[in-house]
Amino acid sequence: MFHHFAAVAAVSSVTASTGVLSQATGLTDSDLNKLNVSPNFSFFPFMQLVSDMVGGLWALSLYIAIAAWICAAIAWIAGRVIHSGPMQQYSGTVFIWCALATMILGSSMAIVKFFATQALF
Repeated sequence: MFHHFAAVAAVSSVTASTGVLSQATGLTDSDLNKLNVSPNFSFFPFMQLVSDMVGGLWALSLYIAIAAWICAAIAWIAGRVIHSGPMQQYSGTVFIWCALATMILGSSMAIVKFFATQALF
């Protein structure tokens, strides 16, 4: 917070003494055309380990979501058998949320690829 006031005071003193506030020039289009940077997924030696860990966590989360989905379906059937409205309501809600989670987890790579290829500018 203090640095903001100090910066405003410094700019005010520069403009008051010289009457002009100079701006730093940014990159031009010709400078940007020379940039050739792309992701290098093999640069670090531990990248394969990270990739395997992410894939393992992805698979584990799918297993957990599917197991919860099956448990919710069994709970819904049990609630139906014993005529328990609240049990059916809650297990039905969990069933729908697990179905959505499974769909999102299953298509997560497609979602990441879609957003990674979108041009911002």
